[in-house]
Amino acid sequence: MGDRTRIDDLNVIKGVSVGLSKIVGELERLDHKEQYGWNREIVGHEELTDRLNDFAANWDYKRSKLEEELKKLSGIAKAASEAYESIDTDLANAVRKNEKKS
Repeated sequence: MGDRTRIDDLNVIKGVSVGLSKIVGELERLDHKEQYGWNREIVGHEELTDRLNDFAANWDYKRSKLEEELKKLSGIAKAASEAYESIDTDLANAVRKNEKKS
């Protein structure tokens, strides 16, 4: 059976899509700028404040890019599971049709 797709394989692919979507949702809920609001009065040191703000801006940018890639991967996994299900349905219908002819 190594060259066949099994139903549990499809469930795994669907699970990947759902899991990636959940990760994206969690990342989207994070808002570091609001949470930390780095300023000199809070941090007490101008250079450290600047570095913290640079880090937060970089994290927001990288997080946004990560979210985009995860959304793409989730979509690919979803499309793959739908395509495999469609193929499976078509094959099952063809087998049933062939059995009726026999």
